[in-house]
Amino acid sequence: MGLSTDRLELSIVLPMYNEAGRIEHCVKEVEKAAKSFSSSYEIIIAEDGSTDGTNLIALHLARINPHVKHIHSDVRLGRGRAIKGAFHIAKGDVIVYLDADLATNLKHLPQIVAVAKERRGMAVGSRLVKGSRVERSALRVTTSIAYNLLVRMLFRDGVRDHQCGFKAFSRELAKDLLDKVESNGWLWDTEMIIRGKKRGYSITEIGVEWTEPRGKGESKVRLFHDAWTMGAGLLRLWREMNTKENL
Repeated sequence: MGLSTDRLELSIVLPMYNEAGRIEHCVKEVEKAAKSFSSSYEIIIAEDGSTDGTNLIALHLARINPHVKHIHSDVRLGRGRAIKGAFHIAKGDVIVYLDADLATNLKHLPQIVAVAKERRGMAVGSRLVKGSRVERSALRVTTSIAYNLLVRMLFRDGVRDHQCGFKAFSRELAKDLLDKVESNGWLWDTEMIIRGKKRGYSITEIGVEWTEPRGKGESKVRLFHDAWTMGAGLLRLWREMNTKENL
């Protein structure tokens, strides 16, 4: 399935799972940011099997606002697959995805959109380059640095922060790579970066202000579990990309 051909300037994808307490605030703030520099935009809520009523709120928002779309899955697909489904229907010349917790300051939205459009590639919000300002626990800083170091060692892509949930993609890049990326979970955007770099697209990191969300943190057990899962996924991807032509 290809990307939608009926074009807009900008598509913003919001992956959501059990976000009933923050979805309305998130959509309101994202629309305010989009309106500040674009008159041709859509907001796609990629709602992934929520069980707390997020789907009903998203449906309501889509009904009362023509700029908002809602796609729903009855079962949990995983972050990557949910984003991928939204990208397939996106109409924007630039497609952004950002996390519903709005950990990244939305003042950076015009910049990442402009960079992705001008360079016909990907603009990556980064918490690990010069100019970034981050409020984050020491444990998460350590695990993030370790993960990103492993990616750079395996794939030599030079990117310092692969996992910040704030990225913009040119339509050209998205159309080329979307169906080549096989990861369905948290590894999805790392694989997009790696494959984009391998295929010669511009990947630009932009330092952002990022504040760790409060009130919905994961336990250390979950953090270590995810780190292990993603590490195993990286090794799988490295073996695959070094044993066959699958770029």
